[in-house]
Amino acid sequence: MGNSPEKEKVQIDFKRDQKFFEHEGSSRVVTSGSLYMFFSLINASCIWIFIILGTSWEGLKYFGLTTAINGIVGLIGIGISRYFIAEIKAAFVINEELGQLKATTYSKLLFLIGIGLGLGMIATPFVFGFFLTNTLLRECIFASGFSSFLIYSTFVFQIGLEIKNRYDIIAFTSIFNGIFILLFAFIFISNSLNPFWFAFYPFFNIITLILLIYFFKRLAPYSIYGIIKSSLRSRNMRKKASPEIRELIEDHQILIYMKNSLYSMITNIQNSKFFEDILFFIAAIYLAIFSDPSYQALSLSLLTVLMAYGAVKSVILYYSAPLNIEIAEACVKECHETVEESINASTRISSILALGFLTAMVALSGELLFYLHKDFFIEGTVFNWDFFVMAQILFILIITGQFLYGYSTLFGNALIGSGNAGLAAKGFTITLLIIIATSPLFIFFYGILGIGIVMLISSLFLLPYILIQLKRKLEINYNFKIYRLIPNLVILFLIMWGFPYNSTISMIIGIILSAALYLFLNPFLGVSIPEDLQMINDLFNTLKLKLFGNFIVNVMKITYNFSPLNKDRIILEEDKLILVNKRENLLNPH
Repeated sequence: MGNSPEKEKVQIDFKRDQKFFEHEGSSRVVTSGSLYMFFSLINASCIWIFIILGTSWEGLKYFGLTTAINGIVGLIGIGISRYFIAEIKAAFVINEELGQLKATTYSKLLFLIGIGLGLGMIATPFVFGFFLTNTLLRECIFASGFSSFLIYSTFVFQIGLEIKNRYDIIAFTSIFNGIFILLFAFIFISNSLNPFWFAFYPFFNIITLILLIYFFKRLAPYSIYGIIKSSLRSRNMRKKASPEIRELIEDHQILIYMKNSLYSMITNIQNSKFFEDILFFIAAIYLAIFSDPSYQALSLSLLTVLMAYGAVKSVILYYSAPLNIEIAEACVKECHETVEESINASTRISSILALGFLTAMVALSGELLFYLHKDFFIEGTVFNWDFFVMAQILFILIITGQFLYGYSTLFGNALIGSGNAGLAAKGFTITLLIIIATSPLFIFFYGILGIGIVMLISSLFLLPYILIQLKRKLEINYNFKIYRLIPNLVILFLIMWGFPYNSTISMIIGIILSAALYLFLNPFLGVSIPEDLQMINDLFNTLKLKLFGNFIVNVMKITYNFSPLNKDRIILEEDKLILVNKRENLLNPH
């Protein structure tokens, strides 16, 4: 018999009786990442406003350089955290006692590392003051030492919530960073306070640590007291363990953990903008030696602004931690389908957002710099067009390179979750060597423009390497459907590039109209698919915006169904979503 023309019906239910973090699969990855991104965009908007307001303020250079140093110092904690979460999540799936034992020991180790790094940074300006002749560098390194205590304490308590997939709480607390930076910046600028104290900006946000401690005590599967009394010796770990799990702890468990954490740290160096921070640091040294102080201050402030815009990659990075956890759990349960779906879904959703941001910023690169940061390019009363054009080119190179770094980190965390952290680390190590070897030459010949050139070259090596390793190790069939975005991205670019801008207000109007059209066209072109409605439902229910979520779901349904490009149709019936597949010859009558 031939294939039946009967229609296939696949029912997708909104899990209204469950929170998003209670059910496994790609929806949890996407919802977690989207929540993180939603609140982080509020945080980023506050920092963006601060950068605009502080364009000509002296404190901006303290913020930029200290952020770079904090990123380098915090790199160890971020790397350890990503492997920490993957291993502990897997340990809790195997045995709760095993998970608690490892979690408390690793937490104590992470906290002590933060204290050690902080003390080292505080001592550096005094011990090596002879070599650090630049006052700005000495002051920022000193301030970063104190920030290390706060940063690593935050890591410890945040991990306890990540293990429970509580990204709703973690995402919410993230907004305070930008809010308090903006608030204190206004106070500093308005009252002409000493900008040096702005180098201690992480302490403006002590409320986040307090909230994390509160939720940790309520929700984490282990306690603060357990962390305090834990031992950092593998032998003692085995002694404390009950007989049934003792053999699951290696004789050199701590050393094994530190080795794999090192791999994870290297893979996650871009979570803290390590490549950009290294380039920023090299540029700061070059400018300190070969340029006058006024040009050094101008260039570092400009780089601070451009690197902030380059954080477009964060739209991708928000999905890396949830993806890491989901794959770790799925690999322990030997569920290859969940692994593949999680990678494809997180990549597709993050790409819709990230590629839209990237395209918009390339199209508006000149307008953003001219209308929002015009003071950089005025010398006396003359506008320096040569410096402006160089800044625009550097802007495009930086955001493109960071975007590719973001993808590499996302896929690298998939390798970490699957137990292949070493392979990911190898690619990031080679990339770091490329940056270290080439950046002095490119900066010497092209000035700060060389930073963007190095970023693009190194990212074009790293991303293909990680993709190849992920496919080889996990046997993933990539199905991102990103190619369907190309027509929409072209339309977005042309509209934003050709819109008649003549002021900041007109630029904002153009961005809103273009973004609305972009989002409307995604379902029409089949980029946003019916399964996304589950994620949208989870996301807006968690945000307590159910009515707005229902509106988005219905608009998506209408747009998707209206398109002749989509053969499927979405039908909403009360609380159920039914996808009716209209493709012929899919079902075998047998």
